[in-house]
Amino acid sequence: MPGLQTVYKEMTAFFQPLWPGEDKPLVLGEGKADAPVLMLIGEAPGETEVLKRRPFVGKAGKNLDEFLLLAHLNREDIFVSNVVKIRPTELGPTGRTRNRAPNKEELSLFTPWLLKEIGAVAPKALVTLGNVPLKALTDGKAAVGDCHGQWLNSRAGIPLFSLYHPASIIYRRALAPVYEQDVLALAQALKCLP
Repeated sequence: MPGLQTVYKEMTAFFQPLWPGEDKPLVLGEGKADAPVLMLIGEAPGETEVLKRRPFVGKAGKNLDEFLLLAHLNREDIFVSNVVKIRPTELGPTGRTRNRAPNKEELSLFTPWLLKEIGAVAPKALVTLGNVPLKALTDGKAAVGDCHGQWLNSRAGIPLFSLYHPASIIYRRALAPVYEQDVLALAQALKCLP
């Protein structure tokens, strides 16, 4: 299996010519890249992540910090990444650029690279945040509403724990206790991993 830097070099070479004239920088994963206990996988970077070229900073970083605190984990002990490594955008009603969910083309382009990234990092467990990474790493039919707080088999051959995206709690406050319970169950399970 190629190392992470090799995967990222090949990924960059693959994506660089795809969007000529457009500024679509890749936001690559970061953290403990050698067999961490956990690899956390989100959907795609947002505006702050693109500006800083780091995953899970800005609003997403605050969500990640809350998750880590609940799970009794340190950011430097895990690896964090996204399925899609560019910021998917659209024009909102006011004419401003805003985030959107990745489309099928973006997912089909980036998912094979995510699998290579996972292979290079070799985490003991994967945690998906929301439907996009859950679908990318399972059969494509799984839904976080049905699978949250559960261990599943992943396409990468590594146990996968499904969580709601922390941002979903902002829009649906009733999910907060469910999310907290799921994170605590994950923290307990991580203690039992070899």
